[in-house]
Amino acid sequence: MTNGTIERKCMKGHKKAEGRCSPRCVRWYPRIQRATPDGHSRRRFDYLGGYPTKAAARAALHQALGRQGDNVAPDQPSKTSNTSVMGGPAQPTLNDLLDHWLAHLQANRAVRLRTVGRYRQLTEHHVRPYLGALPLSALSTLQVQRLYDQLAHHGRKDGKAGGLGSRTIRQLHLCLHQALSYAMKWHDLATNPAADAEPPALPAHTPAALTPQQVGIPLAAAHHERRPWLHAFVVLAAATGARTGELCGLEQHDLDLEAGTLRFRQALSSIDQQLASGRPRPNGRRGKLLVVGPLKTPASQAVLSLPAFAVDALRDHQQLQRQRTPLRLLLVQPGQAPRPVELDLLLRTGRGTAVRPEHASRAFRAFAHAAGVQAHPHLLRHSLASAMAAAKEPASVIAGQLRHADGGTLASRTYIHQLPHTPPRLARLIEAMYGPAARQATSDDRNG
Repeated sequence: MTNGTIERKCMKGHKKAEGRCSPRCVRWYPRIQRATPDGHSRRRFDYLGGYPTKAAARAALHQALGRQGDNVAPDQPSKTSNTSVMGGPAQPTLNDLLDHWLAHLQANRAVRLRTVGRYRQLTEHHVRPYLGALPLSALSTLQVQRLYDQLAHHGRKDGKAGGLGSRTIRQLHLCLHQALSYAMKWHDLATNPAADAEPPALPAHTPAALTPQQVGIPLAAAHHERRPWLHAFVVLAAATGARTGELCGLEQHDLDLEAGTLRFRQALSSIDQQLASGRPRPNGRRGKLLVVGPLKTPASQAVLSLPAFAVDALRDHQQLQRQRTPLRLLLVQPGQAPRPVELDLLLRTGRGTAVRPEHASRAFRAFAHAAGVQAHPHLLRHSLASAMAAAKEPASVIAGQLRHADGGTLASRTYIHQLPHTPPRLARLIEAMYGPAARQATSDDRNG
């Protein structure tokens, strides 16, 4: 018989007897005990994710055990449904497939560990509690579709009302579709149940980009910023359009101020500590571990030329920096065991520690808001591409600056937005071609 329990954990390591815990540091983890072949080995559990309240965890556990008759929860198989007619081994379940697939990606494929962590998070929160115990042979497209529809209305795991966003469900669909494609190879699954399921369409949104005048506001304010790393970060983000993790991963020797160039080789990211180390997370430790890893794509490894204002700002930044010892971080490469490395990072906090990408993003948002602009670091990447397009630079040149490998297709589709001064400029162009002055000039040429 399948047993379910709820485990309480304090994220800060407080002991329960101390009475120091608050709702902010306590998480509740529903779990289902796995059945073992011999019935005597050490108990194993499938965790269903963490929840801020015990009520939310209990609801997820009940849903996973099929006690509420939810539309998503599959019918509980009988005691013999997972065994063959001849008493052979149990049929593989979706949980078994996800375990093998994630281990395969982490060990053998050129997939970043951060991506594996995102796949693990999506499946643990939104697939395993509902469909994980179902045999692969019994999984249908209708059940997958019902899962997407249910998550769109009641899928949040933070205790708030409402469902998941369309983008998250589409990410989940791509993840589940890829995993089930491996079931066709490994378990002779006839069809992919997720192939014909339809995730919700992405809502229409108005593309946004800052004008050069708006980008100039935080650049001017950066001169008065007392945190040297944030000053350098703002200048580099505006001048290069680089991603936040790439800027945080820059080292001193990546700069060549005499030549006015900057080299991108690596990026910092925060990933699940247990995923990176392969060991259970100790109580009282951070859930996320800062690591250094490869860039998003091979094309991201490039050398860019810097504008003069960026060279001047970085020269001042280096003069402010005192001699600092290298920082020791964990290097994670696809298919390789993590290993420690020493880095001479360009951007460091006032305590000499590395700047986490999520901290840099939050700090930039607050800094830009104080300066009078609503912006996040990635918006500067879009803004640079849009400004280059307005200056009539071809898409291939913009792709080179953004370090895309497709020659400009992605930049044209995603990163280039129409700036406010573009429609008036086009109106003046049409006036010059078809207006009264143009017609009069054409008539004079014909009569003359």
